[in-house]
Amino acid sequence: MNRRSLLAGVAASGAAIAGCASIEATVFQESTTPEVPSNPDDPIARATIGSPSDDDSPHRVRLWNRTDDQRSIGLDLEAESATFEGDYDLEPDAHVVVFLHDPAEYAVTVTVDGDEVESTTLEEESFDEPCPSTELFVLEDDEFEMTTEPESDHC
Repeated sequence: MNRRSLLAGVAASGAAIAGCASIEATVFQESTTPEVPSNPDDPIARATIGSPSDDDSPHRVRLWNRTDDQRSIGLDLEAESATFEGDYDLEPDAHVVVFLHDPAEYAVTVTVDGDEVESTTLEEESFDEPCPSTELFVLEDDEFEMTTEPESDHC
């Protein structure tokens, strides 16, 4: 069951009970950090920057379309030693993944339908973590969310 549907049903049930029995209803608010959908191992595209090494784990970057509509989304990653530019038509809940093998500071730019929605930096120190990961979420109403984890499941 979809979490939004469940929360809407719980809120509607609570309101109905409150109206009939004059009981105060509790309203649940959804977390502002989006959840990774159930199919994270099924990206529409994969890319690798740098050469894999047995000594270091790559920094995984996933870009998600968490809107209800298809979007044209661009991802640019730029460091002194490497540049990546990708443009994708992402369906709802679809994503792309890029593995960064060269520790460096990366400028990250995300565009939606040709307009820049976010610009941020992945610090070189993040590559010192055991299995670093960054999730980039394009959300409804031109909103954007980014999360990072020092230890993720790709290593």
